[in-house]
Amino acid sequence: MVRVAIADDSAEDLALVNRYIDRYCTENGIRLSCASFSDGEDLLEQEERNPFDLLLLDVEMQWLNGIDVARTIRERNSETVILFISAIVRYAVQGYSVGAMDYLLKPVAYPDFSIKLRNALHYIEAHRAFRIQLAMDGNYRWLSSDQLRYVEVFRHALVYHTTDGDFQTLGTIGAIAGQLLPHHFVQCSRFSLVNLKYVTGIEDNTLLLGSDRIAVSRRRRKELVDALLRYQGGLR
Repeated sequence: MVRVAIADDSAEDLALVNRYIDRYCTENGIRLSCASFSDGEDLLEQEERNPFDLLLLDVEMQWLNGIDVARTIRERNSETVILFISAIVRYAVQGYSVGAMDYLLKPVAYPDFSIKLRNALHYIEAHRAFRIQLAMDGNYRWLSSDQLRYVEVFRHALVYHTTDGDFQTLGTIGAIAGQLLPHHFVQCSRFSLVNLKYVTGIEDNTLLLGSDRIAVSRRRRKELVDALLRYQGGLR
């Protein structure tokens, strides 16, 4: 379940965001685990013990403002999705300096809130790791999708290139594409699937993953570049 933290030193605004979340969950048939804080320091204390997936932060809190809260969290976790809430545009826009996905202006209207919450939840779901089972000569290995850098076809077998080494199994790209493509993987050609998390650049028809270079078919290049730009920009 997605864990959400809301921080606002205005009890009225805090209650409003909670009502909006309840309404969104009811309308979309989902459940979220939500915690509310009137102080940024209390949020940081709890977040250190059990990180949140999504933060809704008021920028202008009395004791510790939302920008400082986000900056501290970014030192611990680069994956947490952050939405800022502010009555002043220029304060909210400062949030991009700490990797915020978006901002909401007070007074917050539900239509805008629901769109930005939906985008945040889609991003979290797409980036959430899942377990992959590899069958190798009667033996099995399980790895997290976060560990998987790319998969390629090699002599009628699949090679899984991971942060823990390379593993070879029988199979086809088509057989695993349905499992991987919804989770920030893209197909570079009929010979490879790549985890966008590990892409460091693209040069002509070659994708760079650190020192590894993956050929990109010409007909897939535009689709891949678009997916990469969306991923790097926090959009899905």
